[in-house]
Amino acid sequence: MRYSNPKTTLEYVEKYGLTFLIGAPPMLKMLHDAQKKQPADLSGLKGIVTMGAPLSREDCIRFQETLTPNIFNGYGTSEAFWNTFLRPYDLPAMAGSAGRACTDDEVAVVKVYPDRRAEPDDYAAKDGREVGEIIVKAPGKTTYSYLNNEQESEKVFYKGWVYIGDMGTWDENEFVTVVGRKNDMIVSFGENIHPVQVEDILNQHPKVKESVVVGVPDELRGESVVAYVVKAEPELTARELNKYCSEHPMLASYKRPRFYRFVDELPYTATGKKRHFLVRAMALEDQKQGRFER
Repeated sequence: MRYSNPKTTLEYVEKYGLTFLIGAPPMLKMLHDAQKKQPADLSGLKGIVTMGAPLSREDCIRFQETLTPNIFNGYGTSEAFWNTFLRPYDLPAMAGSAGRACTDDEVAVVKVYPDRRAEPDDYAAKDGREVGEIIVKAPGKTTYSYLNNEQESEKVFYKGWVYIGDMGTWDENEFVTVVGRKNDMIVSFGENIHPVQVEDILNQHPKVKESVVVGVPDELRGESVVAYVVKAEPELTARELNKYCSEHPMLASYKRPRFYRFVDELPYTATGKKRHFLVRAMALEDQKQGRFER
C-alpha cells in the first residue's frame, strides 16, 4: 500500500490472508473504528504488533475484542530500538503496561530529582504507583553516544544506561507502564501530574474518542490542567466530563482537568505519538482568547 487506509487494510487481510499487522496505537484505533463500521473476516489474522506510543488499557481491550486477541505491545527508544515487550498471554491482566524487559536488555525506573540525575540503582518503588524516569541498558543495540555531540551524549548516556526522558511506573514483577515525557509533566500546587494518566481516564468515557492533557499558567496553582477532547458523540459537554472526573475513584482532585476544549482532531507525529508541545502552544493562545469550557 502506498498510503495507509484502514478500510483497505482490513479488506487486504481478508482478501490476501494477511496474518500479522504492525502499527502505532492511533493506527489501530482507525482499524478498530473501520472494523466496527464495516466488518471484514479477520479469522486468519494471527496478531498485531504495536509500538511507538503508549497503549492504554481500554484501547488494548477494545482491539482484542474487535481485531484479534493476540496483541503484542513493544516499547523502545530511538537510541536503543525495542526494550520492553508485552505478550498476548500477559493480557488482559497487564493491558495498559509496556511489558517487561526484552531478553537482551535491562530496564529500570529510577527516582527523579529536581537538581540531579538519579543513579542507575536508585530505584523508584516497585508498587505501580511511584512515577520515575525509565532507563534502559541495551549494549547490543546502541553506541551510547551521539555522533559529534558530546554535550547531548552526556545528558542521555550514563554508566552504561540510556536516560530516555520518559516517565513511568513499575510493579513487583517489573512490568513498566509509561505515563509520559519529563517535558510534558504538569506541576499544580506542587504536585506532579503526568498527562497520560489523566488521558487514560478521560478515554474510558464512552463519549470520548481521544484526548490530550496539558498545563496552562495559573496564578494560584502554578499550572491548571486542560483537556483537549475529540468527541465520540456530539452531545458530550464539559459539565458531563467534569462530573465524571470528579467522581472517578482513580483520579485525585488535583489531577482533575479544570478546563476543556473540544476539537475535531489532535496532532500526532508520523509514528503516532501525541504532540503535547503543540497542544500546549494552542492552549496558551486559547487561554488568552477565553475559549475554554468548564
